[in-house]
Amino acid sequence: MSFFRAFSSNNKGLERSRNRSKSRNRSENLFGIQKYSYYRDLAIQSGHCTISSELASLRRSRLHRSLYNLVYTPNDELNYFILYMESCSLSSHLKFILDVHVYEKIARENSSKSNDQQVAALSLFHRYLSIDAKYFIPMDDEIRRLTLSLICPSSNSTIPDPNCFQMAREQTWKSIEENAYPDYLSCPYHVNYQLKMLTSNQLQLHDIFHHSSSLSYFMEFAEQEQIVDLVRFWLAVEDFYQRTMNRMIDNQILSENALSIYDQYISLQARSRLGFDDAIRARIECSICQPDIDAGPSNDTFDQAAWIVYVILQREYFPRFLQSVPFYRHISDLMVKLRNDDASLTSRPTKTSEPDEISTHSDNPLLATSSPPPIDRTRQSRQRNPSVSSSTASLNQETASKSKGKFSMGYIDPLGRFIRDPDVDSIDGISSSNRKTSSNPIQFFSNLVRNEQEERAMEEAAALFAETFINEITSMTANIDNE
Repeated sequence: MSFFRAFSSNNKGLERSRNRSKSRNRSENLFGIQKYSYYRDLAIQSGHCTISSELASLRRSRLHRSLYNLVYTPNDELNYFILYMESCSLSSHLKFILDVHVYEKIARENSSKSNDQQVAALSLFHRYLSIDAKYFIPMDDEIRRLTLSLICPSSNSTIPDPNCFQMAREQTWKSIEENAYPDYLSCPYHVNYQLKMLTSNQLQLHDIFHHSSSLSYFMEFAEQEQIVDLVRFWLAVEDFYQRTMNRMIDNQILSENALSIYDQYISLQARSRLGFDDAIRARIECSICQPDIDAGPSNDTFDQAAWIVYVILQREYFPRFLQSVPFYRHISDLMVKLRNDDASLTSRPTKTSEPDEISTHSDNPLLATSSPPPIDRTRQSRQRNPSVSSSTASLNQETASKSKGKFSMGYIDPLGRFIRDPDVDSIDGISSSNRKTSSNPIQFFSNLVRNEQEERAMEEAAALFAETFINEITSMTANIDNE
């Protein structure tokens, strides 16, 4: 019995090794994507079900929503957009769009209650469009007048027009789309949402494919994994689909585009052959070469092949991408961008001395052209009165002796004295080697700036102030020497 069991177990082991060798030989004979063990299941599944609807949900990215999807579809990014609109003092525009959307939805559902509709419409008008509105929205007088006439018709009917706010909504929407939305895509609020999305478990491959910035990092990963042809095929199919949806493109151009994709990825002689089976290849050929020459290829010509490629990329390579160096660099670049944006928002000049006022006006072209720079009347008085110059020199010497060799940032009072700024007292905590008085003030300030390398915004502010201050001291010294 034991011998039989040993023989049967050895026989089973031989069969298993024989089956493994057969499967290995079979996989070696396969080409391209057919090497994946589940390819046959994907081909069968995609051939027996309609996958166009499923692909439609994969043709958008949550990292870059359109304005319509951002406002009208349920998503967690709308809160970030609301915060941005509030920071720009444009929240009333967004509130008006959302309130009108709710009003029109209720008006369609309860068309019989005319009095309630008119009361609700008048409430919206007085809240946003009237001259004394609480959330006033700039609007053309003609649109405001027509909107009110549609809410309160001249006839005895009290039913307002269901589209009474259409013109006002279109003008407000155009203002948001042209002015606010493009700036939102590059603001810290949107970057913050992207970081949240990239680090969450909700991220999918189609979010990367339809976001140009993220796609560049994935293409770098694809080159490392040698799957660039799969990604390019998916992108080519998406471009073909968008062209088929554009009715302005001629069918002849669409046929040439489809043949180009077929010759590059599907054909047996393709330069970047992906290895689809004969059934899928024949179905694509029939869709491209239709009996009616003028009909052109259908928009689902490559849907089956594109769905198979997407599933393979999602299952095999997307988890690796989330653990790859390009993905981590993508997150790091966004964090650096967010930090720089926050630094640019928080770093504002706070000094009120004359040199700072001059630099502020010079940075703003509107202020520079509208008002002349302030005049240094202290310098003029020194040039007119030599006694003031001598007293100024003595006061400067007295201030320098009181400072005990500490040269710190501050401002010049009307008497020409250097007054230390209390906001920079913390600078004195630097090591004694950095606090030694240098004969060259530029070298001293460069050392100060070098100690703050991690704060770029502070570097720029300190360097600008140092340059202005040194120029002022140099000019004062030159005037004193001349006198």
